[in-house]
Amino acid sequence: MDRAPFSRLQREVLVQNPWHRYCRDRYVQSDGSEGVYYYVDMPGSCGAIPVFADGSTVLLRVHRYLLGADFWEFPIGGMQAGEDPLAVAKKELHEEAGLFAEEWTPLGRFAPYKGVSNEICHYWLARGLREDAQDLEPSERITVHRMPFAEARRVLIDQECSDGQSLAGLVLLDRWLAAGNQL
Repeated sequence: MDRAPFSRLQREVLVQNPWHRYCRDRYVQSDGSEGVYYYVDMPGSCGAIPVFADGSTVLLRVHRYLLGADFWEFPIGGMQAGEDPLAVAKKELHEEAGLFAEEWTPLGRFAPYKGVSNEICHYWLARGLREDAQDLEPSERITVHRMPFAEARRVLIDQECSDGQSLAGLVLLDRWLAAGNQL
């Protein structure tokens, strides 16, 4: 019996924790032979680009444990299985940046680690902002910095090692703006 190329034959979860699962799949390759693929199974992530009425935005200065460095980023966080992406974006905007938004515009989504993970990252433009206090987790060290949008763009692009998810968020925003939309 012929099997469809790239169909899964078996999945084995090798490691599981609250954030992701490390899996090994057996699957059918394009020539019909059996292949093995290792990957990180993640429910997804959600980011927000907050824009105030005056055109300014907020960037976060986030310490990233794995890299031992601080990065400039937009608010973004991981999803748990079954969570609504917009609800996660709202939660992360409040927890990390101390902001609530009245207006949420979807900007798009992208695959941040397409050869390593099945994660999809969803991005929104957040407007109608109201400030509140951050609600950080013990594993987070984040400071909030409000600045003109042009400066934020420069800071994100010019840092020595840029955050890919924030850069992708900028590209999604640029695509939305190129379609004739206004901040």
